[in-house]
Amino acid sequence: MPYQRARTFAHAFFAALAGNVAIQQEMTAAIDECFRRYDTGPFENRFIVGAVVEQIVGATARALGFPVENAGARRQAYDIELAPNYGLSVKYTSEFGRAARVRLTNSQGAVGIWETGTIFVVAGGGIGYADAGLAPGVTIPAGDGHSLDVSLERVKAVWGLPPTAARGNPPAWLAQMPVPPHTAGFFLPIAVPARAVVRAPRLAGDPIAYDILQSGRSQTLFRNFKNSI
Repeated sequence: MPYQRARTFAHAFFAALAGNVAIQQEMTAAIDECFRRYDTGPFENRFIVGAVVEQIVGATARALGFPVENAGARRQAYDIELAPNYGLSVKYTSEFGRAARVRLTNSQGAVGIWETGTIFVVAGGGIGYADAGLAPGVTIPAGDGHSLDVSLERVKAVWGLPPTAARGNPPAWLAQMPVPPHTAGFFLPIAVPARAVVRAPRLAGDPIAYDILQSGRSQTLFRNFKNSI
């Protein structure tokens, strides 16, 4: 089974995290600090915040004794490496409603396929795992016709969470999707912080530019550096 190693890790990871309140608190504090510093409203921050959440998940796993590597920068297929050429994807989302869709793959000239086990870090909900075997038929092409989204509402069923209460009919694409069965052990309800909306958010490029300019090779530029408005 292609997902067995990912599922085994997810089961053990959630069990270990559930039993270590101190590590839980450090994990949620790190995510909160990330969002306080780099609000995801500005577009350039979104990719950086996603990468930071991947690093936080990797550090959390290692703190719990799992010998994983952060490999998102070098591996398009996954973010957390469990073994050579095998790993999991990590996705953060701040949405949890019926219409919530999480981007799994970005357009690269071919129709996307969900073929990697995925850890979802969900603001206000918790952290869970799912794959196409546990939740078949719950993906939908994105607007460009190539990228692939997954319905978080249907993934919630795998985690044993109740459907979202909402007025009116669900989106047409959601109504056509099957509801997968609950599979125990793949969700941990912890207080994942929500996006922080701040009046003057930092931009991720500013501290990088500052670091480069203070190297000593561009002293005049460094003296004229300003954070983005």
